[in-house]
Amino acid sequence: MTWTRPGRRALIAVATVVAALLPVSLIAAVSAFGDAGGPGGNGGAGPAIVGFSPQEGAIGGGTVVQISGGGFETATGVTFGARPASSFEVKSPNLITAVAPQMPRGVNVRIHVAAPSGTATTNRDFTFIGCHVPRVKGAKVKRARRTIVEAGCKVGQVKRARTARKPLRVIGISPRPGTWAEPGSSVSLLVR
Repeated sequence: MTWTRPGRRALIAVATVVAALLPVSLIAAVSAFGDAGGPGGNGGAGPAIVGFSPQEGAIGGGTVVQISGGGFETATGVTFGARPASSFEVKSPNLITAVAPQMPRGVNVRIHVAAPSGTATTNRDFTFIGCHVPRVKGAKVKRARRTIVEAGCKVGQVKRARTARKPLRVIGISPRPGTWAEPGSSVSLLVR
């Protein structure tokens, strides 16, 4: 009876559970999964992703994401959802660093690594976060402040109208409700 070494994908499926518990910097075991084309290797199978870190970044882009796995030596592209990474660098056959692109709004996407032999996709989402300006017109100031912070924004200038009387309520907001901005962007209120 002859023992044959399993392909990279079979071993990655087993290692994913273990690798999820380790920091990205410690995931180097993928290199032992075989070399493409050699006897008992993965036979030229495409890239495989074990994990990535961090799990989120700002909608303005620029977050450097470390992607760990295997078969990256021939990687031709990295995308976040349908958007290409601003840039990427193959650090080793097991590690790619990619710069997240800009997104117009907060969204959850999968990361894809493409190579001539196939494409690998993460098994969890990367989250683009931002300040999503909420609708607070008519709300009391205290509640409006809390709602703005919960939306990933911060309260900016609060200006009182000349006819202001307690209890103060929001009569205007800037930027417009529904607008997406960088996390922690200021939202100004006009109250009366």
